[in-house]
Amino acid sequence: MALSKPELRYQAVLNMKLIFFSIIFFIAGCGWANPFDDQIPYKTRFEDGLVFFEDEKYAKSAQQFNIIVERASHTDLGDDALFFLAESYFLDEEHELALIEYEKLVSRMGFSPYIEKTRWRICETLMALSPNYYHDQESSRKAIVEIQQFLDDYPSSDYSVGADNLIKELRLRLAEKNMETGELYFKLKAYDSAIVAYKIVIKDYYDTTYYKDANLEVMRCLVLLGNNEEAKELLEDLEEANQSLLDDSFMEIASDILNNNS
Repeated sequence: MALSKPELRYQAVLNMKLIFFSIIFFIAGCGWANPFDDQIPYKTRFEDGLVFFEDEKYAKSAQQFNIIVERASHTDLGDDALFFLAESYFLDEEHELALIEYEKLVSRMGFSPYIEKTRWRICETLMALSPNYYHDQESSRKAIVEIQQFLDDYPSSDYSVGADNLIKELRLRLAEKNMETGELYFKLKAYDSAIVAYKIVIKDYYDTTYYKDANLEVMRCLVLLGNNEEAKELLEDLEEANQSLLDDSFMEIASDILNNNS
């Protein structure tokens, strides 16, 4: 006997329910647990998170550690879970999320055994979030302050060499940003404004590779403004103060600029 349309729809729904419950029973039989099951002990969840972490399955490890952080921060596992949650985000290149969790650990658990590495990770995270030189560099300046504070607090840290290298790279970006600004003003023939940008490099980023170019560009702008004597005085001051700067290439370019040849 053929079934009516309502009966067919009912049978289809019944079949779908049977399939759904069959899958549930199969999963339970295989030992798979609902990751959000409150019955899973936190210690077990933490150990599962560590397994995912070691296997570089950071999204899954973050899921486990986040549940512990949200529901069991008051337990002995809370400190460890918060650190590994931040690490999971960091290693998964979720830097904004990582920064939030690292900063939570510093503010809540100042005496944690993870505190030094956490402070270093904050430096690395800020570096990762720092934009290329042609964007606003406020985050780069913030990163330098944080890294310098880390070096002050942990002068003998294993991370100190890495911290020094990060500062050098960030300072190079900031110098490049000011050089780009000076070049833009130069193209607009706003030579006074260009000098201001180049002098920031000379004053604040003297240890970068842009120091020579910044001095040369200041001379060039002064000559174009008709201030040849001031440009010559700048070169003389450099000769007195920084002999190592004045190699043959530098002197040749400076001579061309002062003679208004380039």
